[in-house]
Amino acid sequence: MKRMILCAYVLFAIVSQMYAQGPPYPHYTIRQLQEVSHDSLLLADTLQRTNTRWTLQVSPHFHDTVTVTGVVVTPAKVINFTSLGYNLLVADTGSPNIWAGLFVRPNISSTSNPGDTSLAIAWGLSAGSPEAGDVVTLTGWLDEFPLNDMVSSTQIVPIYTQPLDIGPNPAPVPPHQLRPVSDFNIGGFPSGTIRFSTGEPYEWMRVTLTNLVVASYVNPTNGTFNLVDLTTGNMIATMDASKWFTLRGHRDPASTYVLPALNTQVDTIRGYITTNSGAEAARGYRIAPLLPGDIKYGVALQQVSLHRRNPVVVTSDSAARLSVKVTRGGSGIASVQLKYSVNNGPFLTLPMVLSDTTYKAQIPAQPDTTFVRYYIRTVDSLGNEVKFCSSALDGSASDTLKGFFFYRVTNRTLTIHDIQYTPYLNGRSPYQGAVVSIPGIVTADTANIGFTAASTGGTSSWYMQTGTQPSNGIWFVGLLDSLASLRNGDSALVTGTVAEDFDVTRLQNVSKRPTVYSTGHTGPAPIEFPTSNFGASSGNGNPAAEPWEGMLVQFNNVAVEDTAPVFNEQYEFTVNDGSGAVLVRRDGKNNYSQIAADTAAGKIWLRRGAHISYLRGIMYYSFNRYKIVPRTNADFGTITSVPYIEHEPGLPKHLALAQNYPNPFNPTTTIEYSLPAQDIVTVRIYNVLGQEVKTLVNEVQSPGEYKVHFDAGSMASGLYFYSVRAGQSTQVKKMLLLK
Repeated sequence: MKRMILCAYVLFAIVSQMYAQGPPYPHYTIRQLQEVSHDSLLLADTLQRTNTRWTLQVSPHFHDTVTVTGVVVTPAKVINFTSLGYNLLVADTGSPNIWAGLFVRPNISSTSNPGDTSLAIAWGLSAGSPEAGDVVTLTGWLDEFPLNDMVSSTQIVPIYTQPLDIGPNPAPVPPHQLRPVSDFNIGGFPSGTIRFSTGEPYEWMRVTLTNLVVASYVNPTNGTFNLVDLTTGNMIATMDASKWFTLRGHRDPASTYVLPALNTQVDTIRGYITTNSGAEAARGYRIAPLLPGDIKYGVALQQVSLHRRNPVVVTSDSAARLSVKVTRGGSGIASVQLKYSVNNGPFLTLPMVLSDTTYKAQIPAQPDTTFVRYYIRTVDSLGNEVKFCSSALDGSASDTLKGFFFYRVTNRTLTIHDIQYTPYLNGRSPYQGAVVSIPGIVTADTANIGFTAASTGGTSSWYMQTGTQPSNGIWFVGLLDSLASLRNGDSALVTGTVAEDFDVTRLQNVSKRPTVYSTGHTGPAPIEFPTSNFGASSGNGNPAAEPWEGMLVQFNNVAVEDTAPVFNEQYEFTVNDGSGAVLVRRDGKNNYSQIAADTAAGKIWLRRGAHISYLRGIMYYSFNRYKIVPRTNADFGTITSVPYIEHEPGLPKHLALAQNYPNPFNPTTTIEYSLPAQDIVTVRIYNVLGQEVKTLVNEVQSPGEYKVHFDAGSMASGLYFYSVRAGQSTQVKKMLLLK
């Protein structure tokens, strides 16, 4: 016993001395922390957002604790992410061209914000320090935000117990670099291509873009918008990451920023390159202007809006009367033209005449079944041209490569297929605004999917479908009193208004009670697909995915891959059959959840790695991703669960224990280790006296890579050790719990 106590005191003395001197964290340049193999990034270009390979563009020192030196580019109290301002943008000293930017992001909430004062005290700062040009040295751990997404950004999370040193001699701040939009994105959101190979080297670096136009708004409440390169047509979105260029609550009181009008030319925009999380991740690289003067506007172009066609459903005995509103730009309106094509023939031109406040023209009557496409073209007195091709909200409204307004002359009653079918990437229905009566078999009612969505971006009941051919399913919404009697399997006629709800075609304003012809139908069989058919690269209008919107689909032999794939969205997870992940939404009335805490409410926990023999449901679309919505328990096949320990396949050559992350932590952290062969494995936690305080693993495990989640909520702050033992081999590392 005395010997044990003596060993414990010796261990405590060693640890105390080590931390008094400061732990020996390796020192790196920013480039060493940021640079990723070019071959790895080229592979990322081809895979895009295949999240199973999301580490292709991640720092080689991901989750390491390191020390780094850099020159402050943007001081505290400018960038508005977390801690209300103690974020820093730093760059390698000297004159680096690429891989030179890094974001310092204290791990403090942006709402409760308890840390501004404590951080300032710990680092010896006053408000606003350090300043641009200061050379700083700090210690922290490397993180990616968001996790599990190929569109993520490297950041260093400082350890407050380690000093922030400000050098005595300032250094020049690297200038903005003139780059083309094509370095970052090709095409437009959401169906464009993210250029990891040429964009990632400029992450957190400041660039200048020129010759752009404001094409559409990303989030007008926040103050963000999409920019299109007038030369190439490539798109990049702004990010309201500074207190000057935002319309949110943390806006600088002195800011005069206002959201620019659509079609405003942007001569130059300066800012740093970053990414965003959640649904916005699909936009790829974004530019974040920071300071007054970072955006130089040019002449505002015309803005075309309020497209109307009368009648919406065009028959062979009527002309299509069209009208639009044109807002003059900075140099007036020279002409407004209607360009239309019959049966994909050449475009013909008709002048549009101003009448009251709108410009009008009409397409002559055409024979039954004629296919007509059209767009509006305006020219100002300087020769600047604006095209208005569709009602799409993603910036493709001005892009003829993404499609046109269109209709098919028809003398019959419309079907679901007529409403849903589109040959264009803009994904818009040709009959938006039409009041129609549509027959179909009900595939989801309030017993299958809730009357209200589980969260923003979710779906509600009801759905109906006709057959298993593409473009034959649709979502419809209306008054509960009118629709409550509908049941799954009813053959019914539903009357409503064709609308696009954030790129989902649906019937809305259903106030008239549907006509039920018969009941008890088994309904259409689900169409089987690989999960990759609706993966991350399938943006709105994708011809492989769009036709199945609103229809029953099925995936076979899938596994739960990611239980938290979308930042701050607890009602979504991903499954994968090996071809690529697809999102699953929990709007259905079933007993399954990927969240452990939901077991208290009677849910069955779907752990990561759980195998499902088949998964069927309604195909839905929101926030730029296609998603399957399982309805009841019957939509889940046989489920084979897995232990809580997360196993990732692999054949490591030796026993390896990684540094826990995050570290320091409060109160949860993740421990990763690798086994070269099957063995009896234990993972244990010890305090500084060498006393075991927790056993996390004690079982036989197969070779591979493992993750264990450790919750220290009941433990006191301080230094701890964790070990993994496999057979006769043992590895030990330390962790720091800070509450």
